[in-house]
Amino acid sequence: CASAACCQGWCAPEQWPEHAAAETAVTETDGLAVVYDGQLIDATYFSCSGGRTEDAAAVWGAEVPYLQSVKSYGEENALRYASEKRFTPEALRAALGGAALTGSPSAWFSDVTYTEGGGVNTMKIGQTCYTGTELRRLLGLNSTCFRVSADEDGVTFHVLGYGHRVGMSQYGADYMARQGYDYRAILQYYYRGAELKKTDK
Repeated sequence: CASAACCQGWCAPEQWPEHAAAETAVTETDGLAVVYDGQLIDATYFSCSGGRTEDAAAVWGAEVPYLQSVKSYGEENALRYASEKRFTPEALRAALGGAALTGSPSAWFSDVTYTEGGGVNTMKIGQTCYTGTELRRLLGLNSTCFRVSADEDGVTFHVLGYGHRVGMSQYGADYMARQGYDYRAILQYYYRGAELKKTDK
């Protein structure tokens, strides 16, 4: 399936210039697995974090020892590193399920808390408290790492990163590789405490 909404995006080898390099990487790592405490890890990844990855607990509610927040370097050239999404007051009310928001939009937002990874943990809009993950879903934001600016005409969400931001950043990993780090160092950087082991075939 080539739909990123359902599976991982895919294209035929002849449409992908990096196919040969990827094929080499697969061959050279054949028989290796990333494990934590003897068990295969859930090797989650995403496009780019906006500078720092997120703890699994902050996004999915459960602590995972190897999915911790770390700095992620060299992502600034990512296609969706920074984005903005603007709503009129009416559109924001509708997106939030008909929230009762009155007065100036600049007064709608309060009591913001942040995760260790820099994402919005909770944000009060009007009289309702939302989690960052709820707002990302309801408003179609690229990530939970955002700030808000508002004026009389509407509200703008300024977003960094693209994806859930848990695990390995693809752009961050690419940057590390270009700096000379090998795949072992990259995997162990993003998956803290994990090890690469030979598996039985």
